[in-house]
Amino acid sequence: MKLYTLARTLPALPMVLLGAACLVFPMIMLMHTALQTPDGVGLDNFVQVFANPVDRAAILNSVQFALWQTLLCVGIGTPIALALLRLSTKSRGWVMSAINVASNFGGPSLAFAFLLLIGANGMLSILWGKIFEPTEFPTLGSMAGLNIIMLYVHLPLYLLLTLPSYALLRDEWREASRMAGAGTWRYWTRVGIPVLTPFVLGNALQVFMWAMGAYGVPYVVTQSPSSVDLLSVQIGLGVQGGIFGLEHPATLAVLLMVQAIALIWLYRTVQRRGEKIL
Repeated sequence: MKLYTLARTLPALPMVLLGAACLVFPMIMLMHTALQTPDGVGLDNFVQVFANPVDRAAILNSVQFALWQTLLCVGIGTPIALALLRLSTKSRGWVMSAINVASNFGGPSLAFAFLLLIGANGMLSILWGKIFEPTEFPTLGSMAGLNIIMLYVHLPLYLLLTLPSYALLRDEWREASRMAGAGTWRYWTRVGIPVLTPFVLGNALQVFMWAMGAYGVPYVVTQSPSSVDLLSVQIGLGVQGGIFGLEHPATLAVLLMVQAIALIWLYRTVQRRGEKIL
């Protein structure tokens, strides 16, 4: 029996080894580097990070940015998803194809596109100044600018995640509530919102994780002194300039990793609750 079980699990061994090499081993090395001190092993690096105003600002800015992205995606994406469900199957397929294409356009190329569009010398910025009174658009490295750019990436991804969840609302439930004399408001407060809440919350947690770990676009647009500092960008800059050691970026990366693990656990808990409702 043991040989049979071993033979069945043997094909998965390469994937397990690859996962260990790409995830487990780097995680162990990251923790080891973050805990290194001149005296051996300790939490001195974490104390220094929280005592450093630049690092504290980067952490708070990242949390603020992630919260804004989550609120914007939920606030804008939820009505759009409900509207898409009312389209015909053919029309919805066309829209979903466009959303899928938009969700795959990101990174430095997206930042460059927005620089050409609404940057200091962007096409829309110059055109707006010639037609109307010259108005300063938010700099792309500011909190408002980052939210504008990254919403282009996160909103389509949120829609792709949310639409299958909204499709769980069955027409039979609406018909049953209508036959029972319940109006639209009562249906949504007693049936629709309680069913969708775990899935919307789970998708919102995913957006929060994406925003906390966003690197490519923020790295390109936050190079000016007036730009906001983000945790992911600080990690990248620390690795690039780590001639005196990698303890500092490793410590920041561990903080980001712990936050991601906590959010994944919370996401799984919320998803299990949603599955129980169904």
